[in-house]
Amino acid sequence: MLKSTQQSLFNSFFFFQPCVGYLTIGIPTVKRASADYLFKTLTSLINNLNGKDQKMVNIIVFLADFDPLYKLKRVQELKKTYQPWLESGLVQIIQAPRWYYPKLRNLKRNYNDSPDRVFWRSKQCIDYAFLFEYSATLSQYYMQLEDDVVTFHGYFDIIRDYIHRQRHKNWSSIHFSTLGYIGKLYRSSDIVELGRFFYMFYDEHPVDYLINFYSNLKMLPSNLVYLPSLFQHIGIKSSLKGKSQPLKDIQFALARVYNSNNPPAKVTTTLQSYGGTEPEFAYGKTVTYYWCKQPRAKDTITIIFHSPIKLKRVAVLTGDKARRRDCLHTAELQVSSTYYLQQCISWNKIGDFKRNGNVDIDVTNLNQSPFKNPIRCVRIYIPNKYRNWVILREIAIWSEAIE
Repeated sequence: MLKSTQQSLFNSFFFFQPCVGYLTIGIPTVKRASADYLFKTLTSLINNLNGKDQKMVNIIVFLADFDPLYKLKRVQELKKTYQPWLESGLVQIIQAPRWYYPKLRNLKRNYNDSPDRVFWRSKQCIDYAFLFEYSATLSQYYMQLEDDVVTFHGYFDIIRDYIHRQRHKNWSSIHFSTLGYIGKLYRSSDIVELGRFFYMFYDEHPVDYLINFYSNLKMLPSNLVYLPSLFQHIGIKSSLKGKSQPLKDIQFALARVYNSNNPPAKVTTTLQSYGGTEPEFAYGKTVTYYWCKQPRAKDTITIIFHSPIKLKRVAVLTGDKARRRDCLHTAELQVSSTYYLQQCISWNKIGDFKRNGNVDIDVTNLNQSPFKNPIRCVRIYIPNKYRNWVILREIAIWSEAIE
């Protein structure tokens, strides 16, 4: 525990008043031997939030060290850099009382872990339990981050939009990163019970194992996965002494490749979607993916424009750096000018996908009859069954106004 004068100074920078927001972001942090990434993480989170969104978000920095002098120094450093956001309540700093932690030494060495690793992973479980308990009443949703990440610009709008799209689906968590315990989002009403589970079995398993066990015991629905990832891991030195983990999320969000106008349209498909993704994700302006299971023969993805367009160019990108085989290596690009009974008919082929999974057709160079009339639909047609899944990264369409 901190001495009385130190405790008073420390608590003067705490903001414990609960406020019902939209999203709480929890960041447990401990001292690393030769690296410090927390300030990069906080700066990235704050800079990529606009002023309006800051009123809907709580960023909780949990100083999880046992050294009171180090925590006091840390508070002073954070106050110096982030005073405006501490005063506004966007950033909050918390600590856990020492008595909250059960025995952490001389525990069972499950998985043949070293004593130091057992201590580290057991304490991590308790850290998460405390952070969950504190954060449960602050907002509708809670998301866990690590203290060594940076985020994609506009991450909050993407998260909020994606949650809204899933409002009619049964989900237990949404993963906005493919690495570790980064970007895992829950309903705040669920995290107290999950934290208690961590606390109960803290000395048995690492936290990632406990999450899987908890999901199986509760028979929870499958996790949803948002692609590409919104958070990138930048840390190299782990909080576990002597451990390095230079992991990078190769599915971290990048800017869209094409600067197309993508006229308003409805996107439909016969494919089996995965992870809560939808085909319109690849068509929208937001950076995201559509991911589907193995295509069947004659599956389609159809873009139905709200109004007929004068088509200039169509480009489609499939596959991903992490999953190069998840691409449309055999598929056709088709167009239709005839819309009848809520669907397009009389399709005309204008090009084939290349073996790399991409297609780019400039129709102004094509002297074909389909383009004499305004185009109402563009379709990706898959003639044969696939063994691999498919990632549809981007659908880009250029059009002109019809005179």
